[in-house]
Amino acid sequence: MPRQAKGPRLVLLQGRVDTRSGKPLPAIWFIRDGQVKRSTGSADDGSGRPTRAAEDELRKYLAEKHTEAVKTLPAESRSDPAQVNVADVLSLYLDEKVPTLADSVSAEGRIAALNEWWGAKTVSDVKRSNCIAYVRYRMTQPIKSFKEGAENGKPVRNVSEQGARRELEDLSAAIGWWDKEYHLSRRPAVVKPSKPETPRDALTRSEAAALLWAAMGWRKDEDGRWKRPEARRHGGWRSIRSNRLHLRRFILISLYSGSRSGVTKSLLWSEAPKQAWVDLEKGWIYRRGKQEREIKTKRRPLVKMPRRLQAHMARWARLDAELNATRQAEELPPIASVLHHGGEPIGSVRTGFAGIVADAGLAGRDPEITPHWLRHTAATWLMEADTPIWDAAAYMGMSPKTLEDHYGHHRPNHQADTAAKAGRGGR
Repeated sequence: MPRQAKGPRLVLLQGRVDTRSGKPLPAIWFIRDGQVKRSTGSADDGSGRPTRAAEDELRKYLAEKHTEAVKTLPAESRSDPAQVNVADVLSLYLDEKVPTLADSVSAEGRIAALNEWWGAKTVSDVKRSNCIAYVRYRMTQPIKSFKEGAENGKPVRNVSEQGARRELEDLSAAIGWWDKEYHLSRRPAVVKPSKPETPRDALTRSEAAALLWAAMGWRKDEDGRWKRPEARRHGGWRSIRSNRLHLRRFILISLYSGSRSGVTKSLLWSEAPKQAWVDLEKGWIYRRGKQEREIKTKRRPLVKMPRRLQAHMARWARLDAELNATRQAEELPPIASVLHHGGEPIGSVRTGFAGIVADAGLAGRDPEITPHWLRHTAATWLMEADTPIWDAAAYMGMSPKTLEDHYGHHRPNHQADTAAKAGRGGR
């Protein structure tokens, strides 16, 4: 059986030696595309993952290759699925559409994964059997962010079926983007795994309180008693408490505002045209910058802060202002983000959040408690408080139908009228 051809991709070349001096050279990321080997000029940073500079070079290479490939294709061939390479389709999408997406960095990673398997195929090869084969292949591949964990003896997680599904959604979108420009004579259907029903589980108030205790550095033992963990590193309990400051802010903002994790992590203390920010004076959270485009499936309307959250925000702002005075004296850049660690913006909270879930005695749940549970919890609590559907939907940035379908059963009077009439019969 012939070996699966690969499209343009990044590879790390190690063990190179200077032919003149005989000294070892740093590992460099190269672009491999069949017989082509081009240096990106970007050295390995030790993370085991391609650097952003290397990924930018790959993107430029794909754009150049796409431009040349399309130029050589006759006009009628650009509409023939059998003569259009998937690599060209992905390249056009990457060059024109991806930069406009809300999370372009994640999209670039998914396109790279698609290109490695599909790049050498044509659009006519996009069919059910190949889509199934792709999902099976991806489920044997480790998630890039977990690769480095293997070196530290940590378990490595493979791409999930739903992760592969998300990549196939991008493939379908890329084919549609090409079709809008060149009008394919036949647009193939991308067959994706079924999308499971989201459990939309919510925390109880006692569980939410336990998470906050853990975020303040406490740990629940097997007997259910809270205690300060032993000093695991220099600074002990106070160090743990300080390292989890951003998690306390994350939990409270998420529970009070119901904002998505991405919005909460990106919040700034001052107005920004392309990023979420907080207006402390008026008490509003702007979930997107004024120049950011609204996405229908992930609406980000501004939200009025509850009184308690506004009080927390004001206190955090004062603390950050004090830190900034110290940082200014040390000639360090000021803290601009509401969520930060050591003055630097937060990229992800998943690892830290998993830590406090364990310390709160909530690990081992099925499904596992993730940061997105906080949004489900906010919606559930609004329904339990019998908040009018339209008001709750506007507050959460959901459609009334979504809120009713998934959280309506939490309303105190849910089906009350129907239950009262059940069994009466008719006359």
